[in-house]
Amino acid sequence: MGFRDHMSGDHTILLISDRPNRSRDLARSLGSTCRCQTIGLDEKQSAVGPVVGVVLDVSFRQPRHIERLRQLLARPRASAVPTIAVLRDDSHLERMQAAAVGVANLLPADTPISHIAAALAPIIQSASPRAAPAASLTPTQNIEQARHQFGTLLGAAARGQPVGRTEVESATASVMTAIADAGIRQWLEVVWTYDDGTYQHCLLVTGLAAEFAASLHFARHDQQDVIRGALLHDIGKAKIPLAILNKPGPLTQDETTVMRTHAKIGYDILQQQGDYEPGLLDVVLRHHELLDGSGYPDGLAGPQIPDLVRLVTICDVYAALIERRPYREPMQPARAFKILQEMEGKLEGPLVRAFMQVADKSAAAQHVSVPKPA
Repeated sequence: MGFRDHMSGDHTILLISDRPNRSRDLARSLGSTCRCQTIGLDEKQSAVGPVVGVVLDVSFRQPRHIERLRQLLARPRASAVPTIAVLRDDSHLERMQAAAVGVANLLPADTPISHIAAALAPIIQSASPRAAPAASLTPTQNIEQARHQFGTLLGAAARGQPVGRTEVESATASVMTAIADAGIRQWLEVVWTYDDGTYQHCLLVTGLAAEFAASLHFARHDQQDVIRGALLHDIGKAKIPLAILNKPGPLTQDETTVMRTHAKIGYDILQQQGDYEPGLLDVVLRHHELLDGSGYPDGLAGPQIPDLVRLVTICDVYAALIERRPYREPMQPARAFKILQEMEGKLEGPLVRAFMQVADKSAAAQHVSVPKPA
């Protein structure tokens, strides 16, 4: 039974567009999922039938568009339903403007029309308690789904809204499935293509942490704890000014001071919600602490740093070294792993040696090998 079979003829996908020519082709493609209704930004018509999903194909660079979208999405039939935005240039500005109107499921401008309907269907299915389970996704689709779910979490934090546990659990499940089906090699190859530095870094850390926990043969619930911590470890960056977050070069001392507040900001966001366990909060607050006391925010040392934090910190350091940015070449995995080895005393030596399995697999993604530790 296909997705359309779960939707009655009364259900509607709402397409909001400022491009009439493209919207006709897009509406035809979306119509293969269920009935699609197109509304122009300046039109006053209402949706016909219950809205099960919204697609926004508009320019987020126009201030008047942002205000109009807020009005349209505030309507009862268009609120609290899965929403996808197709970005024109996939810039960080567009992403933040999309977050400002409550949209976290984002597709790049060059996404083929036929793929937009395919991307919307599993999101609608996962949001509908009456829908049958979604058909199995490909490994790449699972990775993209994890990206969308992470975007929802980051967007909520940026807007001062609760970082929902349900969304965290959904993202955790997507990551576990993607790593189990595709492995770290394919995860890295997909995530390395993300232009947004925060998305790329956080999802690199998450994939590496998931692979690490699996390689250590952790019980399933322990693997989930590791993934949750990695997903949320940098959630406080949602509140760091973009000029600092995306600066294409070294930060000044003052900028570094601001950047370092992200750990405490993230901790405060989650702690104030009251539904996150202490171990996860430790990861968010302590992932930059080092065993020799040279880390931040509190200069903890040795046994003061929990085991889960030590594991995520290794993944965090390694991910930062192998990130791909427009302004610099990524470090080769072999060199990055050597740096981890050289940080013994700051990082947990036995854990670093155990991480060699993960580093070796990540090196395979770039067709190089990691030297075995001495």
